[in-house]
Amino acid sequence: MTKLLVCIDGSAYADNICTNAAWAAQRMGASIDLLHVLRRHSDYQAPSNDHTGAIGLGARSELLEELTKVDEERGRLDLQKGKIILQHGEKNLKNAGIETVNLIHRRGSLVESVQELETSADIIFIGKRGEHADLDSAFLGSNLEKVARAVHKPLFIVSSVLRPINRFLIAYDGKDSVRSAVEYIATQPLLKGLECHLLAVEHTAGDIDTSASVKTLESAGFKVTVKTEQSSQPDQVIAAYVVEHNIDLLVTGAYSHSRIRSLLLGSTTASLIKACLIPLLLFK
Repeated sequence: MTKLLVCIDGSAYADNICTNAAWAAQRMGASIDLLHVLRRHSDYQAPSNDHTGAIGLGARSELLEELTKVDEERGRLDLQKGKIILQHGEKNLKNAGIETVNLIHRRGSLVESVQELETSADIIFIGKRGEHADLDSAFLGSNLEKVARAVHKPLFIVSSVLRPINRFLIAYDGKDSVRSAVEYIATQPLLKGLECHLLAVEHTAGDIDTSASVKTLESAGFKVTVKTEQSSQPDQVIAAYVVEHNIDLLVTGAYSHSRIRSLLLGSTTASLIKACLIPLLLFK
């Protein structure tokens, strides 16, 4: 059975993640694994080294004992908070008509948990930023970048803007990752029946051949609106197209024209995630 792995925390993105995941699950006939990952136990432990300086021995012992109790209580409360987050997400998914929701509560690394569970998942869902991030920040969530670099399955990146998904744009650079996206769209039910746009941003005319991918999509029943532009800043062209044509979902590969890939996601992909206020479906 098709399965979606949905990662949630206490962030403002959590409800949007569940809504987008429910939409995808209904279109694909999928069940959902709902994942929340707590920090490691070591993150709550009082420091082993004594940094209390000239405080008397008895006072130091009492302080460290008190700090240990505080950290243990924080760990207990985080565990309780995680259960509430999962129960809230499950309720949202069930209210949206999803019958099979499996709750997974882990402690440790989100990336390691996702890597362990992605084998059985068809798509992974995650918010653009995490619980402690500034929604207006120009930076992406650290977990998003780590997960995007680590996983191999399609990654659905949820934004703070929630609206119905009626039309999607494929940001096409001709590389293997976006051709994988086209093949997925053509063979899976996720986007069937939706309005399809394909945009290629070339450095010079003729750089990118879209004909084979357009034929694949049309053979699968899509009526494709195709546009090709020339620019050295594809992220800006794509972001402008999203706004101009009221695109609801951006589909892209690990998109970059640069030979220098020092950024975790590639410079263009990272810029697109930051600039576009809509969900993004990323293929590697």
